[in-house]
Amino acid sequence: MLHDALEKHNRLHGLSLRVASRPDPPDAIITDGELTTWIELTDAFVSPEWAQDLSSNGSIKGHTPMASGGFMDMDMQFAENFCNLLEHKARKQSYAPIVSKLGPGILVIGLESPWLDGETMDDMEKVWMARGAPDISGTFEFVYVRHRAATGAIVLPWPRQS
Repeated sequence: MLHDALEKHNRLHGLSLRVASRPDPPDAIITDGELTTWIELTDAFVSPEWAQDLSSNGSIKGHTPMASGGFMDMDMQFAENFCNLLEHKARKQSYAPIVSKLGPGILVIGLESPWLDGETMDDMEKVWMARGAPDISGTFEFVYVRHRAATGAIVLPWPRQS
């Protein structure tokens, strides 16, 4: 996830940043020798049950699959979870020392939903706007979303550029 997002960020901004170190937090300090910033990685899940399903797959404790059944309004559920996560990350005090040292960083959010599509992305933006588009610029200068596709990882700036 880190390298996909870094490649996208470099391409969009005409930079050649590379990983300098991997403290925790943040997930990486990136630099080109002149510009130095930081990047944090996280995942947004449609539900805690889906997160457990994915993380337990191949676990020595055994797989805990998400219950099957009828699912409704999954795009909106995912959008709410995504926005909750983004606001939580922007408020985390553990980033204060790195923000103080290097300024606002880059957040990359992996999108983990079996129902992910364009409508999901629309709902993510609708929920964010309904919340008043909270100002996260004190912590994150850039936000990217990443999801897997048959052709490889897709990394997009968020919110989407019109």
